[in-house]
Amino acid sequence: MAKNQEIANIFYQIADMLEILNVQWKPQAYRKAARSIETLSEDIEKIYREGGEKALMEIPGVGEGIAKKIIEYLEKGKITEYEKLKKKIPTGVEEMMNVEGLGPKKAYRLYKELKIGSLEKLEKAAKEGRIRRLEGFGEKSEQDILRGLEFFKKSQERMLLGKALPIAQEITKKIKALKEVERVDIAGSLRRRKETIGDIDILVISKRPKPVMDFFTKMDNVAHVVAKGDTKSTVMLKEGIECDIRVLEAKSYGAALNYFTGSKDHNVRLRQIAIKKGMKLSEYGLFNVKTEKYITGRTEEEVYKKLGLVYIEPEMRENTGEIELAQKKNLPELIKYNSIKGDLHTHTKWTDGLHSTEESAQLGLKMKYEYIGITDHSKSTYVAHGLDEKGILKRLEEIEKVQKKISKIKLFKGAEIDINANGSLDYRNQILKQMDIRLVAIHSRFKSPKEEMTKRILKALENPYVNILCHPTGRLINQREPYEADLEKIFQTAKDNNVALEINSHPQRLDLHDIHIKQALEFGCKFAINTDAHSLDHFRFIEFGVAQARRGWLTEKDVINAWPLKKLEKWLGK
Repeated sequence: MAKNQEIANIFYQIADMLEILNVQWKPQAYRKAARSIETLSEDIEKIYREGGEKALMEIPGVGEGIAKKIIEYLEKGKITEYEKLKKKIPTGVEEMMNVEGLGPKKAYRLYKELKIGSLEKLEKAAKEGRIRRLEGFGEKSEQDILRGLEFFKKSQERMLLGKALPIAQEITKKIKALKEVERVDIAGSLRRRKETIGDIDILVISKRPKPVMDFFTKMDNVAHVVAKGDTKSTVMLKEGIECDIRVLEAKSYGAALNYFTGSKDHNVRLRQIAIKKGMKLSEYGLFNVKTEKYITGRTEEEVYKKLGLVYIEPEMRENTGEIELAQKKNLPELIKYNSIKGDLHTHTKWTDGLHSTEESAQLGLKMKYEYIGITDHSKSTYVAHGLDEKGILKRLEEIEKVQKKISKIKLFKGAEIDINANGSLDYRNQILKQMDIRLVAIHSRFKSPKEEMTKRILKALENPYVNILCHPTGRLINQREPYEADLEKIFQTAKDNNVALEINSHPQRLDLHDIHIKQALEFGCKFAINTDAHSLDHFRFIEFGVAQARRGWLTEKDVINAWPLKKLEKWLGK
C-alpha cells in the first residue's frame, strides 16, 4: 500500500503549492482526494489494475482530472503538474509547512521577506528574534514556531499506528502463506497498539528459516536490506519504517513473543518475579536458575501461569499496575474488538463528508451495527460547510426519511456542535431538543490560555442536552499538540453531567490519550468510541479506538456504544 501514501502525499503538496499561488478551489479538491486515498483499505494499484480509470473515479473526491494524475504516477512514476509546481515553489517553503502553525502563505512570506529556506534557518531566525519584526507575526508567533520545530523533530521518529498496522498485517499475511511457516505474529509496540510506532517486529515459527529470510528480504516494498542473517533480518521498507523478522523454535516462541512485545518496564518486572521464584526468564524460555533446566516457554499463557500471574493482554503491558492485578487475579475484562454496537460520530455530504446518509446506514448494517449517529458539523465550522439553523432542521428531516426507508438500524439524529469562545453552543436549546444525540467539540482558538479553555469546555458540558465531548484534547498526533485545559475538572464535570468522553478512533487523533482514559475512568466517566468518519472507508478505524480503550483498561460497561440500543437510548435521555 506504499503507493497510496505516496500519491496522497503528492496531492497534499500540490494543494499547498496551489494555495501559495492563490489558486482558488483546487487546493481543497486535492486535499479531499488525498484524504480518501491515504485511508483506502485497498491498494490503489490493484484498484487501477482491476478496474481502470473508472474504478479510480469511484474513490470519493477523485474526478477525471485527478484520476489521470494517479494513472500517470502509477505508470510513469511521476506527475507532470507536480514537477512543474515544484519549480515555482522553493524547497525550503515546502519543508517549513510541516511546522505546526506555519501554513503555505506564512511559510512563503518567511522565504520571500527573510530569505529563510530551511528548517535550520527558520530555527536560527526565531532564536535571533528576526521573525517577530514581520507584520502579523510577533514574539508569540516566534515562540510557537520554536515549539512547533521541536514537536516536528520528535514526530519524524515514529509512524502512526493507523499506517504501521496495515503494513505489518500485509507482510504477515504474505509470510503466513509460505509453506515453511507454522506461525507468524506481530510483536513490539505495534502488538501493544501504541499510538505511534518506531519499527515493526515480526516473529515466526519455522524449521526452515532460510526460505523465510530470502522471501522477507526480497519483498516488493523493501527499499533496502539493513542486515540479513540465518534467523534474523532487518529491512527498511519503502513506506519509511524499519522492519525486523526473527525465526524461532516452537518451544521458546511464547517466551520470545512476550519478550519482544514488551514493554521494557513490564518485562523487567516479570524477570524480577522469576528471580524471586528461583527462575530465570529470557526470550528463550523460563529456566530453573540452579539447574538451568527448561521449565516452559511454548506459550505466553504458560509463562504467566508459572510466574503466578493470569494472562495479561498486550495492550496493558506497560507496568502501570497490571502485574499487581494479575497477581491477585483481578484484571479487568477489557472491551473486545467486536464489542462496538454502533458509531456515534459520523459525517456525510451534508457538510464535509464524502458519502450519503443512506450509504452510512447500509454500511452500518453490513458491520452488524444496531445504531449509527449522523452528526454533521454546525455553522461555526466554516471550512467544513457547517449547517446553520435552517440547514440542520432540514438535515434532521432527511435523516428521518432515510430511517423510514432503512428500519433495521437506528439512525440517531444529531450534530457535532461547536463550543463557542464563551462556552455557549452553536445551536439554541430549542434546536438541540429536536436531536437524539448532541456531540460538542472545540474547533477554534486552540491556543487559548488554560483557564479560559477549561471554563469554555465546562460551560458546554453543563448544558443539559449535551451527550458527548468529542476529541477532548484537540491533539493531532505528530501535527498538533493538545490545547491546554484542566482535564481533572473536565472529567469531574463530565461525570457530574452524564456526558461521555469520546475516544476518537481516527489514527491522527486517538484522542483521548490512554493515560487520560485511565485517569477519567477513576473519576467514574463513561466513554464513546467513535471514528469521526468522513468517508465510508473511515468506519474501519473503529479498531484503533477500541485498541486505545483497551490500553486505558476500559470494559464494555464503560463504553456507551458497546451497550445495546435500549440501554443507550435510556442513557441519552438522561
